Amino acid sequence: MKFIYSIIFSGQSYTKTLAEKRGVTISNAIGMSLLSCSFLLFTLYWWWYGWSIVTGIIPVIGLLAFSTILLNRGGFICISRIVISLFIPVIITALSLYSKWLYYSTPEELDYFTFRFVILGSCSFPWVLFSIRERRSLLLCSLACIVILLCYDPLHHFFGVGYSQGKLKASTYYFANVVIVISYFLQVSALAFLKWSSERNEERNLELISALHDTNEVLTEKNAEIEAQSDALTTSQEQLMDAYLLIQEQKDRLLSQNESLTSELLQKNKDLTETNSELIKHNNELRQFSYTVSHNLRGPVASLLGLVDLLIPVGVPSREAEVLNHIKASSERLDTVIKDLTKIIDIRHDIFKIRQKINLAQEFAELSKTLQKDILQHEVSIVTTLSYQYIYSVKPMVHSILYNLINNAIKYRSTERKPVILVNINENADYYILEVTDNGLGIDLNRHKDSLFRLYKRFHFHTEGKGLGLYLVKLQVEALGGYITVDSEINRFTKFTIYLKRPVDIQRQVLLQEPYAEIFFDAQINSTGIIWHGPVTSDQYRSVFSKCLDFVKVYNTPNFISDLSDQGHIEKNDQLWMFSEILPEAARNGLSRIAAVRPDATDAHILDYLRSINETLVKLGIWQQFFLSMEDALEWIETENEKIALKIITNGDTTRA
Repeated sequence: MKFIYSIIFSGQSYTKTLAEKRGVTISNAIGMSLLSCSFLLFTLYWWWYGWSIVTGIIPVIGLLAFSTILLNRGGFICISRIVISLFIPVIITALSLYSKWLYYSTPEELDYFTFRFVILGSCSFPWVLFSIRERRSLLLCSLACIVILLCYDPLHHFFGVGYSQGKLKASTYYFANVVIVISYFLQVSALAFLKWSSERNEERNLELISALHDTNEVLTEKNAEIEAQSDALTTSQEQLMDAYLLIQEQKDRLLSQNESLTSELLQKNKDLTETNSELIKHNNELRQFSYTVSHNLRGPVASLLGLVDLLIPVGVPSREAEVLNHIKASSERLDTVIKDLTKIIDIRHDIFKIRQKINLAQEFAELSKTLQKDILQHEVSIVTTLSYQYIYSVKPMVHSILYNLINNAIKYRSTERKPVILVNINENADYYILEVTDNGLGIDLNRHKDSLFRLYKRFHFHTEGKGLGLYLVKLQVEALGGYITVDSEINRFTKFTIYLKRPVDIQRQVLLQEPYAEIFFDAQINSTGIIWHGPVTSDQYRSVFSKCLDFVKVYNTPNFISDLSDQGHIEKNDQLWMFSEILPEAARNGLSRIAAVRPDATDAHILDYLRSINETLVKLGIWQQFFLSMEDALEWIETENEKIALKIITNGDTTRA
């Protein structure tokens, strides 16, 4: 194999560009192939026909073809490619003349077509062996090939073996020249365009490599700066250690002064103090981190969106315009994620208890948009098998789990095959089961099983990463009351199986439970609700509606149910506050329907009052209906949801499905 490679890559040291290297390599391969074929044909002729002029000429032709390799080895890389470009058309023409001279008395129609089509095929060699920059050699060889092709009939007439009108009409035969010429120009045009586009892409790739090199140098400088800052952090850590030792000494003194206390009380007090300190510390750190992520990123993202809007793609090539559109779409999705995170952080923690109705098809559509660049670049196939269209869980966490697993599958793909990711979702009595399987590099579970989900643990270092993805997945799965398993084999597959706890009651998820009111969320119909146990004070009334508004802002629930049966009297100021502060903001965040339960809704005076309220709500884009029971209200909202779903399917709108 080394000998064959040395022949194929002869003359590489004399080339200057990738196109020249490719042309020289191909010319060597053609020369070696022709030499091998000639020796094989020589053996067969010798066996069948014995010695003749044709038998002797065959190896000579092979040796002439092999001369291209010798020319390349000697540094004559341009001459060698010219020789191999013209070698086959000339040899085929000569063989055609010789064969017809031998058998002219018994001609066949195909004898005048087959050789001509072989010559036509060999006319592509100059466009394979020369780059567009080598215009002189390319045009010279191309012109020579078409001259040989067009002189096919004149040469045969000159040597007395021209086409005889025995079986075909002359007009039919000579029309083949028109077909040959058209075929030649179609073939050459296609090769020329392919050659132009490939060489243009090579130039762009070289430019990108140069840009990446510059970026790598900048990152190296940044890394040096970080190392310098690390020394300063080490000094600060030493100072903190000294302070800690001082605090420890003071703590020992306090313990010695409290020796009169019983050992049991002292131990309990110590345990409570340490536990409380750790909880406060972790809570403050998590809150600070959350605010930093949500708030500090808003400014840069807003600036990025503004800069993208300023880049008006007028006169920009389509490729660059497409890149700008992708940047804008990705920036807008990032801005949406940060806004959602800000909403969640700005309200109380108990909202994380709520389980939403998650449309799995829509979730995978959003993931495909987010990972579109990597999917297209690496030709990734994602096959989803959804046994159920919906599941009930915390949507941001489910999105994060699927994103990290699919992103890891793409990142740690195998270069030996096209990446294929299989996603299967089903359920049993207790859990939703999410399976993500890839055909990538795999993980050595014998070595890494115990540290697989630890923070900052990585198992492949040829690509970027910080070892956070699987750690976050495990935390989020456990936060949802589930667990995760993994099965893998090196360089074959990796399969993660996620078990998410199924919620017990999705119809009456309690957000607030007070003697005067209960706030709940019904995931099945995507509705927030209040059941009043009045009478209520002004502060209680406003507190309840403020919390409801927080929930609507986070989850954008379009439906709202209010059981006013036992609400009691509400002051005029509080009603005006709700219509001026709460309802407009709720409408801006997606509220569109209110179902109110009032047993007195049939009274004529009450109906006039309710009608005036509805007129105000219509201006805000909210539709309100009154019902005598909670069952009627729930049935109405469910019916309206079905109408909207049917309308979306009919109109082909999948963005809200």
